Amino acid sequence: MSYFKSLFPGSSVADRCRSCLGLLYILLLFLPVALPYQPLLVADLLAPFMALLLCWQWRDVLRVCREHNFTLPAFLALAGIATFFHLLRGSGNLYDLAIFTYMAMIYVYFRLNPATAATQQWLGLAGLIILLLGFFYACLALCLPWLPDWGFFYRDPYSAGRGLKLLGLRYQFLFANPNLLGSFYVLPISLAFPWLVALAKKCNNVKSRLSLAAGAVLLLLPLFSSASKHMLMSFALLCAVPLQAWPEIRRPLKKLLMPGLILFALLCLLTVLLPVFPLTKQFPYINIKYQGNYTIHQEIYLKMLTMNRSNWLLGLGNKGCREAYPQLADRDKIEPILKNYNFMHCIEPYSQFMDPHHEYLNIASLFGLPALICCMAFWLKHLDKRRSEMLLFCAALLFCCLWDDLLSKRWLWLTLATLANRGQQSNE
Repeated sequence: MSYFKSLFPGSSVADRCRSCLGLLYILLLFLPVALPYQPLLVADLLAPFMALLLCWQWRDVLRVCREHNFTLPAFLALAGIATFFHLLRGSGNLYDLAIFTYMAMIYVYFRLNPATAATQQWLGLAGLIILLLGFFYACLALCLPWLPDWGFFYRDPYSAGRGLKLLGLRYQFLFANPNLLGSFYVLPISLAFPWLVALAKKCNNVKSRLSLAAGAVLLLLPLFSSASKHMLMSFALLCAVPLQAWPEIRRPLKKLLMPGLILFALLCLLTVLLPVFPLTKQFPYINIKYQGNYTIHQEIYLKMLTMNRSNWLLGLGNKGCREAYPQLADRDKIEPILKNYNFMHCIEPYSQFMDPHHEYLNIASLFGLPALICCMAFWLKHLDKRRSEMLLFCAALLFCCLWDDLLSKRWLWLTLATLANRGQQSNE
Protein backbone atom coordinates (compact mmCIF):
# COMPACT_ATOMS: atom_id res chain seq x y z
CA MET A 1 0.00 0.00 0.00
CA SER A 2 2.84 2.43 0.81
CA TYR A 3 4.38 1.76 -2.62
CA PHE A 4 1.01 2.49 -4.25
CA LYS A 5 0.76 5.78 -2.38
CA SER A 6 4.27 6.79 -3.43
CA LEU A 7 3.50 5.95 -7.07
CA PHE A 8 0.12 7.73 -7.02
CA PRO A 9 0.49 10.62 -4.57
CA GLY A 10 -2.46 12.47 -3.12
CA SER A 11 -4.38 13.03 0.08
CA SER A 12 -7.63 11.59 -1.26
CA VAL A 13 -8.94 8.88 -3.56
CA ALA A 14 -9.71 11.52 -6.22
CA ASP A 15 -6.11 12.77 -6.11
CA ARG A 16 -4.79 9.25 -6.56
CA CYS A 17 -7.22 8.64 -9.43
CA ARG A 18 -5.90 11.76 -11.16
CA SER A 19 -2.30 10.63 -10.64
CA CYS A 20 -3.10 7.15 -11.92
CA LEU A 21 -4.89 8.53 -14.99
CA GLY A 22 -1.99 10.86 -15.78
CA LEU A 23 0.52 8.03 -15.52
CA LEU A 24 -1.59 5.81 -17.77
CA TYR A 25 -1.90 8.64 -20.31
CA ILE A 26 1.89 9.06 -20.53
CA LEU A 27 2.43 5.30 -20.83
CA LEU A 28 -0.07 5.12 -23.71
CA LEU A 29 1.70 8.03 -25.44
CA PHE A 30 4.90 5.97 -25.40
CA LEU A 31 3.03 3.36 -27.46
CA PRO A 32 1.20 5.67 -29.88
CA VAL A 33 -1.32 3.19 -31.28
CA ALA A 34 -3.73 4.96 -33.63
CA LEU A 35 -7.48 4.50 -33.48
CA PRO A 36 -9.48 3.91 -36.69
CA TYR A 37 -10.52 7.58 -36.47
CA GLN A 38 -7.10 9.13 -37.11
CA PRO A 39 -5.34 11.19 -35.88
CA LEU A 40 -6.78 9.96 -32.57
CA LEU A 41 -4.56 7.73 -30.42
CA VAL A 42 -5.57 5.22 -27.75
CA ALA A 43 -4.33 7.70 -25.13
CA ASP A 44 -6.99 10.16 -26.28
CA LEU A 45 -9.71 7.87 -24.92
CA LEU A 46 -8.66 9.06 -21.46
CA ALA A 47 -9.19 12.74 -22.29
CA PRO A 48 -12.90 12.93 -21.28
CA PHE A 49 -12.10 11.40 -17.87
CA MET A 50 -9.20 13.82 -17.39
CA ALA A 51 -11.45 16.77 -18.19
CA LEU A 52 -14.10 15.48 -15.80
CA LEU A 53 -11.61 15.14 -12.95
CA LEU A 54 -10.39 18.69 -13.59
CA CYS A 55 -13.90 19.96 -12.86
CA TRP A 56 -13.30 19.05 -9.20
CA GLN A 57 -10.14 21.20 -9.28
CA TRP A 58 -11.73 24.29 -10.79
CA ARG A 59 -10.16 26.66 -8.26
CA ASP A 60 -6.69 25.31 -9.05
CA VAL A 61 -7.49 25.51 -12.77
CA LEU A 62 -8.21 29.23 -12.38
CA ARG A 63 -4.94 29.66 -10.50
CA VAL A 64 -2.96 28.08 -13.36
CA CYS A 65 -4.80 30.29 -15.87
CA ARG A 66 -3.89 33.40 -13.85
CA GLU A 67 -0.19 32.54 -13.79
CA HIS A 68 0.40 33.95 -17.26
CA ASN A 69 -2.10 36.82 -17.22
CA PHE A 70 -4.91 34.68 -18.62
CA THR A 71 -3.17 34.45 -22.00
CA LEU A 72 -4.17 30.80 -22.46
CA PRO A 73 -7.92 31.27 -21.79
CA ALA A 74 -7.78 34.51 -23.81
CA PHE A 75 -6.41 32.55 -26.77
CA LEU A 76 -9.16 29.94 -26.46
CA ALA A 77 -11.83 32.64 -26.07
CA LEU A 78 -10.69 34.50 -29.20
CA ALA A 79 -10.41 31.21 -31.09
CA GLY A 80 -13.96 30.40 -29.94
CA ILE A 81 -15.30 33.76 -31.15
CA ALA A 82 -13.60 33.28 -34.53
CA THR A 83 -14.93 29.73 -34.78
CA PHE A 84 -18.49 30.90 -33.99
CA PHE A 85 -18.18 33.54 -36.72
CA HIS A 86 -16.97 30.94 -39.23
CA LEU A 87 -19.78 28.55 -38.27
CA LEU A 88 -22.35 31.29 -38.93
CA ARG A 89 -21.04 31.92 -42.43
CA GLY A 90 -20.34 28.25 -43.17
CA SER A 91 -16.55 28.61 -43.44
CA GLY A 92 -15.45 26.65 -40.40
CA ASN A 93 -16.08 23.83 -37.95
CA LEU A 94 -15.31 22.95 -34.33
CA TYR A 95 -12.39 20.61 -35.07
CA ASP A 96 -9.46 23.01 -34.68
CA LEU A 97 -10.94 24.73 -31.62
CA ALA A 98 -11.45 21.31 -30.03
CA ILE A 99 -7.79 20.38 -30.73
CA PHE A 100 -6.36 23.48 -29.03
CA THR A 101 -8.81 23.16 -26.13
CA TYR A 102 -7.60 19.59 -25.69
CA MET A 103 -3.96 20.76 -25.71
CA ALA A 104 -4.75 23.38 -23.05
CA MET A 105 -6.51 20.73 -20.97
CA ILE A 106 -3.39 18.50 -21.12
CA TYR A 107 -1.22 21.39 -19.94
CA VAL A 108 -3.49 22.29 -17.03
CA TYR A 109 -4.07 18.65 -16.02
CA PHE A 110 -0.37 17.86 -15.74
CA ARG A 111 0.40 21.18 -14.10
CA LEU A 112 -2.00 20.21 -11.33
CA ASN A 113 -1.37 16.47 -11.29
CA PRO A 114 2.31 15.78 -11.96
CA ALA A 115 3.87 12.40 -11.37
CA THR A 116 6.43 12.12 -8.57
CA ALA A 117 10.06 12.89 -9.40
CA ALA A 118 11.01 9.21 -9.19
CA THR A 119 8.10 8.18 -11.43
CA GLN A 120 9.03 10.83 -14.02
CA GLN A 121 12.61 9.58 -14.02
CA TRP A 122 11.60 6.00 -14.71
CA LEU A 123 9.02 7.04 -17.27
CA GLY A 124 11.61 9.10 -19.16
CA LEU A 125 14.24 6.37 -19.12
CA ALA A 126 11.67 3.72 -20.06
CA GLY A 127 10.52 5.87 -22.99
CA LEU A 128 14.06 6.34 -24.28
CA ILE A 129 14.84 2.63 -23.93
CA ILE A 130 11.60 1.61 -25.68
CA LEU A 131 12.46 3.84 -28.64
CA LEU A 132 16.03 2.48 -28.72
CA LEU A 133 14.90 -1.16 -28.56
CA GLY A 134 12.38 -0.48 -31.29
CA PHE A 135 15.15 0.96 -33.43
CA PHE A 136 17.42 -2.06 -32.90
CA TYR A 137 14.54 -4.40 -33.71
CA ALA A 138 13.76 -2.45 -36.90
CA CYS A 139 17.41 -2.64 -37.97
CA LEU A 140 17.41 -6.38 -37.26
CA ALA A 141 14.25 -6.76 -39.37
CA LEU A 142 16.08 -5.09 -42.26
CA CYS A 143 18.80 -7.75 -42.07
CA LEU A 144 16.40 -10.66 -41.46
CA PRO A 145 13.54 -10.45 -43.97
CA TRP A 146 11.54 -13.13 -42.15
CA LEU A 147 11.11 -10.80 -39.16
CA PRO A 148 8.03 -8.54 -39.38
CA ASP A 149 9.16 -4.91 -39.46
CA TRP A 150 5.91 -3.49 -37.97
CA GLY A 151 6.34 -0.36 -40.09
CA PHE A 152 9.00 1.06 -37.76
CA PHE A 153 10.86 2.58 -40.73
CA TYR A 154 9.35 5.11 -43.10
CA ARG A 155 10.28 4.26 -46.68
CA ASP A 156 10.44 7.11 -49.20
CA PRO A 157 10.89 5.86 -52.77
CA TYR A 158 11.42 9.39 -54.11
CA SER A 159 14.47 10.52 -52.11
CA ALA A 160 16.90 8.34 -54.08
CA GLY A 161 15.90 10.18 -57.25
CA ARG A 162 17.19 13.38 -55.65
CA GLY A 163 20.46 11.75 -54.62
CA LEU A 164 19.39 11.54 -50.97
CA LYS A 165 19.37 7.81 -50.31
CA LEU A 166 19.80 8.38 -46.57
CA LEU A 167 16.34 9.96 -46.43
CA GLY A 168 14.81 6.93 -48.14
CA LEU A 169 14.70 5.06 -44.81
CA ARG A 170 13.78 7.00 -41.68
CA TYR A 171 12.86 5.66 -38.24
CA GLN A 172 9.33 6.50 -37.11
CA PHE A 173 8.53 3.79 -34.49
CA LEU A 174 4.71 3.54 -34.20
CA PHE A 175 4.12 7.13 -35.30
CA ALA A 176 2.52 8.06 -38.61
CA ASN A 177 5.71 9.75 -39.85
CA PRO A 178 9.30 10.42 -38.69
CA ASN A 179 8.63 14.08 -37.91
CA LEU A 180 6.15 13.09 -35.21
CA LEU A 181 8.84 10.95 -33.60
CA GLY A 182 11.31 13.83 -33.97
CA SER A 183 9.04 16.12 -31.96
CA PHE A 184 8.04 13.40 -29.46
CA TYR A 185 11.61 12.68 -28.31
CA VAL A 186 11.68 15.80 -26.18
CA LEU A 187 9.06 14.33 -23.80
CA PRO A 188 11.10 11.39 -22.41
CA ILE A 189 14.16 13.64 -22.28
CA SER A 190 12.25 16.22 -20.21
CA LEU A 191 10.95 13.51 -17.85
CA ALA A 192 14.46 12.12 -17.31
CA PHE A 193 16.11 15.56 -17.26
CA PRO A 194 16.87 15.76 -13.47
CA TRP A 195 18.38 12.28 -13.59
CA LEU A 196 20.53 13.27 -16.58
CA VAL A 197 21.77 16.35 -14.70
CA ALA A 198 22.52 14.27 -11.58
CA LEU A 199 24.39 11.74 -13.71
CA ALA A 200 26.40 14.49 -15.41
CA LYS A 201 27.36 15.95 -12.04
CA LYS A 202 29.05 12.65 -11.17
CA CYS A 203 31.26 12.96 -14.26
CA ASN A 204 34.02 15.17 -12.89
CA ASN A 205 36.80 14.49 -15.41
CA VAL A 206 37.26 14.59 -19.17
CA LYS A 207 37.17 10.82 -19.63
CA SER A 208 33.89 10.33 -17.78
CA ARG A 209 32.32 13.28 -19.58
CA LEU A 210 33.31 11.88 -22.96
CA SER A 211 31.84 8.53 -21.92
CA LEU A 212 28.62 10.29 -20.97
CA ALA A 213 28.51 12.03 -24.37
CA ALA A 214 29.08 8.69 -26.13
CA GLY A 215 26.23 7.13 -24.14
CA ALA A 216 23.95 10.02 -25.08
CA VAL A 217 24.76 9.55 -28.77
CA LEU A 218 23.91 5.86 -28.50
CA LEU A 219 20.63 6.60 -26.74
CA LEU A 220 19.73 9.15 -29.43
CA LEU A 221 20.44 6.92 -32.43
CA PRO A 222 16.69 6.56 -33.14
CA LEU A 223 16.32 10.34 -33.11
CA PHE A 224 19.19 10.77 -35.59
CA SER A 225 17.64 8.08 -37.77
CA SER A 226 14.37 10.02 -37.93
CA ALA A 227 16.26 12.75 -39.86
CA SER A 228 13.70 15.22 -38.54
CA LYS A 229 14.40 18.90 -38.13
CA HIS A 230 12.37 18.71 -34.92
CA MET A 231 15.36 17.11 -33.21
CA LEU A 232 16.40 20.72 -32.62
CA MET A 233 14.09 20.73 -29.56
CA SER A 234 15.74 17.66 -28.07
CA PHE A 235 19.22 19.05 -28.75
CA ALA A 236 18.25 22.33 -27.10
CA LEU A 237 16.98 20.58 -23.97
CA LEU A 238 20.06 18.35 -23.80
CA CYS A 239 22.33 21.41 -24.02
CA ALA A 240 20.88 22.50 -20.68
CA VAL A 241 22.20 19.33 -18.99
CA PRO A 242 25.93 20.24 -18.98
CA LEU A 243 25.10 23.91 -18.39
CA GLN A 244 23.41 22.96 -15.11
CA ALA A 245 25.69 20.08 -14.15
CA TRP A 246 29.05 21.75 -14.68
CA PRO A 247 28.79 25.38 -13.49
CA GLU A 248 32.59 25.69 -13.31
CA ILE A 249 32.85 25.52 -17.12
CA ARG A 250 29.47 27.05 -17.94
CA ARG A 251 30.90 30.05 -19.82
CA PRO A 252 33.10 28.10 -22.24
CA LEU A 253 30.28 25.56 -22.66
CA LYS A 254 27.89 28.35 -23.64
CA LYS A 255 30.40 29.62 -26.20
CA LEU A 256 30.64 26.12 -27.64
CA LEU A 257 27.04 24.86 -27.43
CA MET A 258 24.99 27.97 -28.20
CA PRO A 259 26.64 28.83 -31.56
CA GLY A 260 26.37 25.16 -32.57
CA LEU A 261 22.69 25.08 -31.66
CA ILE A 262 22.01 28.35 -33.50
CA LEU A 263 23.88 27.15 -36.61
CA PHE A 264 21.88 23.91 -36.63
CA ALA A 265 18.64 25.88 -36.26
CA LEU A 266 19.58 28.15 -39.16
CA LEU A 267 20.54 25.14 -41.30
CA CYS A 268 17.12 23.60 -40.60
CA LEU A 269 15.43 26.85 -41.61
CA LEU A 270 17.58 27.08 -44.74
CA THR A 271 16.41 23.61 -45.84
CA VAL A 272 12.85 24.94 -45.60
CA LEU A 273 13.56 28.05 -47.64
CA LEU A 274 15.75 26.34 -50.27
CA PRO A 275 16.42 22.80 -51.54
CA VAL A 276 19.83 22.67 -49.83
CA PHE A 277 20.55 18.96 -50.28
CA PRO A 278 22.14 17.37 -52.18
CA LEU A 279 24.98 19.89 -52.30
CA THR A 280 26.38 20.96 -55.65
CA LYS A 281 30.02 21.09 -56.72
CA GLN A 282 30.04 24.80 -57.47
CA PHE A 283 29.59 27.88 -55.26
CA PRO A 284 27.27 28.52 -53.43
CA TYR A 285 27.03 24.69 -53.23
CA ILE A 286 23.26 24.77 -52.68
CA ASN A 287 20.39 25.08 -55.12
CA ILE A 288 19.27 28.72 -55.08
CA LYS A 289 17.37 28.53 -58.34
CA TYR A 290 14.22 27.18 -56.69
CA GLN A 291 12.49 27.87 -53.41
CA GLY A 292 11.76 25.17 -50.82
CA ASN A 293 8.65 23.05 -51.25
CA TYR A 294 7.18 24.09 -47.87
CA THR A 295 7.28 27.73 -48.90
CA ILE A 296 4.72 26.98 -51.63
CA HIS A 297 1.84 26.58 -49.20
CA GLN A 298 3.28 29.09 -46.74
CA GLU A 299 3.05 31.75 -49.45
CA ILE A 300 -0.51 30.70 -50.24
CA TYR A 301 -1.60 31.02 -46.60
CA LEU A 302 0.03 34.45 -46.39
CA LYS A 303 -1.96 35.48 -49.49
CA MET A 304 -5.15 34.22 -47.82
CA LEU A 305 -4.59 36.51 -44.85
CA THR A 306 -3.89 39.54 -47.04
CA MET A 307 -7.04 39.05 -49.17
CA ASN A 308 -9.00 41.35 -46.83
CA ARG A 309 -8.67 42.92 -43.39
CA SER A 310 -11.25 40.67 -41.71
CA ASN A 311 -9.01 37.68 -42.41
CA TRP A 312 -6.32 39.19 -40.18
CA LEU A 313 -8.90 39.76 -37.43
CA LEU A 314 -10.77 36.44 -37.43
CA GLY A 315 -8.96 34.21 -39.92
CA LEU A 316 -10.76 32.24 -42.60
CA GLY A 317 -11.70 29.07 -40.73
CA ASN A 318 -10.91 25.52 -41.77
CA LYS A 319 -13.41 25.36 -44.62
CA GLY A 320 -12.55 28.89 -45.72
CA CYS A 321 -8.88 27.92 -46.08
CA ARG A 322 -9.81 24.86 -48.13
CA GLU A 323 -11.94 26.96 -50.46
CA ALA A 324 -9.38 29.75 -50.88
CA TYR A 325 -6.30 27.54 -51.29
CA PRO A 326 -6.88 26.23 -54.88
CA GLN A 327 -7.85 29.71 -56.04
CA LEU A 328 -4.48 31.10 -54.91
CA ALA A 329 -2.31 28.14 -55.94
CA ASP A 330 -0.20 28.84 -59.05
CA ARG A 331 0.27 25.47 -60.74
CA ASP A 332 2.83 26.86 -63.21
CA LYS A 333 4.98 27.93 -60.27
CA ILE A 334 4.41 24.75 -58.26
CA GLU A 335 5.37 22.23 -60.97
CA PRO A 336 9.04 23.23 -61.52
CA ILE A 337 9.66 23.44 -57.76
CA LEU A 338 8.31 19.94 -57.15
CA LYS A 339 10.11 18.53 -60.21
CA ASN A 340 13.35 19.66 -58.59
CA TYR A 341 12.38 17.63 -55.49
CA ASN A 342 11.28 14.64 -57.57
CA PHE A 343 7.82 15.15 -56.05
CA MET A 344 5.78 14.92 -59.23
CA HIS A 345 3.21 12.84 -57.38
CA CYS A 346 2.56 15.82 -55.07
CA ILE A 347 1.64 18.38 -57.72
CA GLU A 348 -2.10 17.76 -57.38
CA PRO A 349 -2.32 17.97 -53.56
CA TYR A 350 0.00 21.00 -53.55
CA SER A 351 -2.39 22.65 -56.01
CA GLN A 352 -5.60 21.71 -54.17
CA PHE A 353 -4.90 21.92 -50.43
CA MET A 354 -2.02 21.51 -48.00
CA ASP A 355 -1.54 22.42 -44.36
CA PRO A 356 0.69 25.50 -43.98
CA HIS A 357 3.60 23.72 -42.23
CA HIS A 358 3.98 26.95 -40.29
CA GLU A 359 2.23 27.25 -36.92
CA TYR A 360 1.96 31.02 -36.93
CA LEU A 361 0.26 31.06 -40.33
CA ASN A 362 -1.87 28.10 -39.25
CA ILE A 363 -3.32 29.79 -36.14
CA ALA A 364 -3.71 33.16 -37.88
CA SER A 365 -5.56 31.61 -40.83
CA LEU A 366 -7.87 29.64 -38.51
CA PHE A 367 -8.59 32.18 -35.75
CA GLY A 368 -6.99 35.50 -36.69
CA LEU A 369 -4.02 37.57 -35.54
CA PRO A 370 -5.35 38.51 -32.04
CA ALA A 371 -5.71 34.80 -31.15
CA LEU A 372 -2.20 34.14 -32.46
CA ILE A 373 -0.77 36.96 -30.34
CA CYS A 374 -2.38 35.54 -27.17
CA CYS A 375 -1.15 32.03 -27.94
CA MET A 376 2.41 33.23 -28.55
CA ALA A 377 2.27 35.43 -25.43
CA PHE A 378 1.41 32.34 -23.37
CA TRP A 379 4.46 30.45 -24.67
CA LEU A 380 6.77 33.46 -24.47
CA LYS A 381 5.86 34.01 -20.82
CA HIS A 382 7.41 30.62 -20.08
CA LEU A 383 10.83 31.85 -21.23
CA ASP A 384 12.89 32.04 -18.06
CA LYS A 385 16.55 33.10 -18.24
CA ARG A 386 17.13 31.59 -14.80
CA ARG A 387 16.17 28.12 -16.04
CA SER A 388 18.18 27.09 -19.07
CA GLU A 389 16.08 23.99 -19.83
CA MET A 390 12.81 25.94 -20.07
CA LEU A 391 14.42 28.78 -22.00
CA LEU A 392 16.08 26.51 -24.55
CA PHE A 393 13.08 24.23 -25.01
CA CYS A 394 10.56 27.05 -25.57
CA ALA A 395 12.92 28.97 -27.86
CA ALA A 396 13.61 25.85 -29.95
CA LEU A 397 9.93 24.95 -30.18
CA LEU A 398 8.91 28.45 -31.26
CA PHE A 399 11.64 28.33 -33.90
CA CYS A 400 10.50 24.90 -35.14
CA CYS A 401 7.02 26.38 -35.57
CA LEU A 402 8.44 28.13 -38.64
CA TRP A 403 8.25 24.84 -40.57
CA ASP A 404 5.52 22.76 -38.94
CA ASP A 405 2.17 22.94 -37.13
CA LEU A 406 3.57 21.84 -33.76
CA LEU A 407 1.17 23.23 -31.18
CA SER A 408 -1.32 20.44 -31.84
CA LYS A 409 1.13 17.84 -30.50
CA ARG A 410 0.04 16.45 -27.12
CA TRP A 411 3.57 15.64 -25.92
CA LEU A 412 4.83 19.20 -26.36
CA TRP A 413 2.19 20.62 -24.01
CA LEU A 414 2.94 17.79 -21.59
CA THR A 415 6.65 18.65 -21.79
CA LEU A 416 5.87 22.30 -21.09
CA ALA A 417 3.79 21.34 -18.04
CA THR A 418 6.56 19.05 -16.76
CA LEU A 419 9.23 21.75 -17.02
CA ALA A 420 6.93 24.44 -15.59
CA ASN A 421 6.21 22.31 -12.53
CA ARG A 422 9.91 21.86 -11.86
CA GLY A 423 10.44 25.58 -12.09
CA GLN A 424 7.64 26.20 -9.60
CA GLN A 425 9.08 23.62 -7.20
CA SER A 426 12.58 25.16 -7.41
CA ASN A 427 11.16 28.64 -6.70
CA GLU A 428 9.36 27.30 -3.66
